[in-house]
This record gives sequence, C-alpha cells and structure tokens, in this order.
Amino acid sequence: MSKQQATPTRIAKYEIEKVLGKGAMGIVYKGLDAQIERHVAVKVLHTHLLEGDLGDDLTVRFQQEAKAAARCLHPNIVSVFDFGFYDERPYIAMEFVNGVELKAQLQSDSQYSLAVAADITIQILQALEHAHSKGVVHRDIKPANIILLEDGTVKVSDFGVARLDTSDLTSTGFMVGTPNYMSPEGLQGLQVDQRSDLYSVGVLFYELLTQQRPVRGLSLNETIDSLDVHGHLSVQSINSIKPILRKALQPLAETRFQTAADFIKRLRDIDDMELADAKTSFYISPTAKTIVASAAASSTPSKLETSSSVWNAEILGSLEQTLAKYVGPMAHYLVKKSSKKSQTMEGLSQILAQHIPTEQERQEFIQNLTSSGIYRANTGSNATSTSNTTSGGRTSASLIFGLENNTADSSITPKASPQETKSISADDIKKVAEALVFYVGPLASRLAKRDAKKSTTFEDFLLRVAGNIPNKEEQQEFLKKLHV
Repeated sequence: MSKQQATPTRIAKYEIEKVLGKGAMGIVYKGLDAQIERHVAVKVLHTHLLEGDLGDDLTVRFQQEAKAAARCLHPNIVSVFDFGFYDERPYIAMEFVNGVELKAQLQSDSQYSLAVAADITIQILQALEHAHSKGVVHRDIKPANIILLEDGTVKVSDFGVARLDTSDLTSTGFMVGTPNYMSPEGLQGLQVDQRSDLYSVGVLFYELLTQQRPVRGLSLNETIDSLDVHGHLSVQSINSIKPILRKALQPLAETRFQTAADFIKRLRDIDDMELADAKTSFYISPTAKTIVASAAASSTPSKLETSSSVWNAEILGSLEQTLAKYVGPMAHYLVKKSSKKSQTMEGLSQILAQHIPTEQERQEFIQNLTSSGIYRANTGSNATSTSNTTSGGRTSASLIFGLENNTADSSITPKASPQETKSISADDIKKVAEALVFYVGPLASRLAKRDAKKSTTFEDFLLRVAGNIPNKEEQQEFLKKLHV
C-alpha cells in the first residue's frame, strides 16, 4: 500500500493552496498562477497508478483528456490551460470554478420545474454541440461531471474518457463510461458517437424532472408513462416532455436525436414553457389583481396588445386577471399567445380554459367570465377598435371590472399601485435572487435575470420568479418574504 502523499507547495509554476478533492485516479488541488494572478484547479494522477503495468496507458489517456478539453473553448465547458509533468507525474491545469456538482443538488432532493430542468439540459447540450463540432465525444455525461455556478451557468467537466476523432485508444468490446447513464450501444461495448452523449443527456433530463434515473429493464413506454406519477409536474408539462424523452431515450442510435442542436430545438419549442414554470400555480394576491386591473383599465394600450392582435387591450387584461386565479402568473403569457388563435370571445375563452387542470375549474372560469360582463362588453363593440367607450359613455373597463359610475371621469379609474411603475433595478434582481436561491439553488441568479427581462412591472417580476419554485406552499412563502 502506498504511503499517503503530502500536499505539495508547488506543482510546476502553480502555487498549491489546498486539496479540492481526491478520487480513484488522482488528486485535484487549488493552485495559483502567480504570474497572471489566476486561480486554477490542478489535477495530478496518483503515483501508484503510474507505477503499474498500465502506467504508460494512463499517462496517454490523461494527456488525451487535456487535448479533448483544450479543443473545446466554450462557456459551458471547464477550460484546460496547461498540461505537463511534475516529478514524473502528469498534471492538467484547468479553470477553477466555484460551484457545486449537480450530483450533490440531486441528492438534496431538490425538485426542479420543467423550465429549470430544461435550462440546465440546454446548457449541457450547448457544451456538447461545441465538443461534437470539434470531433470530441464526451462519453461520461453524468451529474458528477456537471457543475452549477452561482450565476446560473452550467459547466461540463471531466473529459477523462472522451474519444477524439483521431484517437485509437478505445476500440469496440470495451465499456467506457458510467453504466447508469450509458447508451445501450455503450453498455454493449460497441463503437459510440455523439448520439451516445445525447442518450446520456436524456437520462439526465429525466432525472432532473423525477429525482430518479430510468429503471433498467423497463420498456421505453413504461419509462415514459412513469412520468404520470410525479405530482410536481402538471399534465401540461408531462404532455410536453414525453415526446422529447421518447426521442432522446430511443435504444437505437439512428432513431434518437442525431445532433445536440436537434435536442436543443425541441426543448426550446416546448409549448407553453412558461406555463410549466408555474406548474403548481398559486393564487394571485389582491395586490397583484389590482395592478392587473389598473393596467387593463388604463387608456394606454397594455403590453398584451400587439400589432398582430385583433383584441382590445382592456378585454385581454380582464381575461388575464380571471385566468390568473387558475394558472398563476403565466396568465399573461397564455392570454397573449392564445389571443392570436381566435377572433371570437367564445373561442378564446375555450382555448384558455384548456390550460386549467380540472373540468370543475374550467367551468368555473367560464362562469366567472360570464358574470364579469366581459361578453356584454365585447358584444356589439368592435374588438379591434382602439376606442375605450361603449354605449352610454361607460368604458369597457367599467363593464369588465363592475364599475358602476356611468361617467368617464378619470376618478373612476383605479390608481396604479406604486409597485406597478417601479422599475426593476439591479438591486431588485439581486434581492430577489438571494431569496430564490433557498428554493432552486445556484440557478437563482440566472432565473431572476431572465424573468426581469420579460416583466413589465416589479409585481409581474416577482410572480414570474415565484413560478420557478415547484412547490405551491414554497411559492407563497417566497412571496411573503418579499412582502407580496
């Protein structure tokens, strides 16, 4: 048995500060390149491995890892800066990233919304798309090799068993990788290509959504159908996910996604992705309702009204307010999208009702619209008109929101909440991200920045961000922390 190795003070030009981790193959240190004042991670093979019969082969493989990663300069890949020998042992100096392994996140029993799971998966696929374009197949995609940074960036690491298009190191008949995430052809020791990596990503995507890996021995149909038992996923989300996973987990490489770009496109094309964000929808607070009503009653066209829409902004605002009770903050997105599919109130109402989970709530939604006066406000008036008045001088907003005053005096228009006109500052985003990190982990900052760009008001921003939290009670808790 070899003696425990003392931590060196220097490896080549790198000043060693501490041990970051140890594994079966080697040790990773945190080092400093003092010449350019940059921290690096320095990976060194164990001495006893180099002394064995496979020492030369391991050295060549270690160098191949450096070559593979060095080819792939991409924001979603841990960069390699240097390769060399120290005390006759090979080392790799690579980018030092301050993050957590996805493996640790999954072990913490965190639940991911569809949008968060898709975001992580897309970033992994972007890394692989670049690697594949450089002739590199990773061959060991698994949670331990995925690092989540505090700003929401996802990085792929460890190209230790990667195959280069010019490599002769691996032939058929040998299984390379981690069995739980390997493609069928990889498990059989057959030659693998980029489609094998995509299968591994499919397994990872499934695990992000369900907190468990597909069970070996189940048919593909049984695996896909098992999604139905996961209560934090809505029927809408599951129906969007199933065809993607069915394609990604095909046992035959030729029937799978052929490129990472194909996989990415399918994820980005998920219908109503933002609805999936708010799967366990919460009821909009009275404050939020007031803001929605105020925006709709304003004489200024709201963001819902686009050049391609035939609908009056006030009508859409009322629909959004009513729908929000059932689907949460994604009502804005759904109304905007669905309004382009129908030119009648009855048709639009039915389209929106389809996004409500239960039949009882769908009927209640239609009844609420009827009692609100929205059908009367729309009947006999031109939906495409930019006029806000109906017969008798009452504004259509008055009919929609039950305002009884028949005058068009501005005093009957609800005053905007102070938060409605509040701009979303960098400090706001930081504050919200700091509160969100407790619920979704390192992706909080990225999600907050993304949702800030989509939001028209500070209140809208908070509701969108809350939609990233899978659990309904935790969504409400999050909003209370921020005084919504």
